[in-house]
Amino acid sequence: MIVKPTLFFLLGPAGVGKDTLLNKLKKKQYSTKQPLVAHRYITKAIKENDENHIEMSVLDFNRRKEAGLFLFDWEYQGGSYAVGKEVLQWLESGQHVIVNGSRPYLATAQALVPDLVPIWMTISEKVLRKRLIIRARETKQERERRLKENHELERFKSDRCVSITNDASMKKTIRQILALIESP
Repeated sequence: MIVKPTLFFLLGPAGVGKDTLLNKLKKKQYSTKQPLVAHRYITKAIKENDENHIEMSVLDFNRRKEAGLFLFDWEYQGGSYAVGKEVLQWLESGQHVIVNGSRPYLATAQALVPDLVPIWMTISEKVLRKRLIIRARETKQERERRLKENHELERFKSDRCVSITNDASMKKTIRQILALIESP
């Protein structure tokens, strides 16, 4: 069992189910060891069924960044993303914490928080394609670009990554997360 409060850095392609997983962990108690779900600060508009984040202007984001209020921050596809330093207080209070991370940012996150546990969430290309079509956020060309990008981003996977898969039900995926936390 992971005894020390741990920061879990959830990674995976768009459509793999990270947001669904995090929303389920926020809404239902599955275990007493269940991690708190950290939100991200993002400079993009909130859409229906979008991820757990706080929308902010570029100006507000940059002011917070300059004030040192972010633990992690990165740029991706024209937007700015960050995780606040408040997660350190949550860890200090004895809580596990999980955050939706970024594959290209993983090495930097590991350098900043050496005990961070990266969780690499995978999915078959067939299931991923189907989910991207169902969620209908991208055009066909954007979906194809995302699928290609998913293969390219595999290069950021570190030896310390723990892999889970989300090809089946979300219940099974949640059990994988809880087993990771509760295993000896």
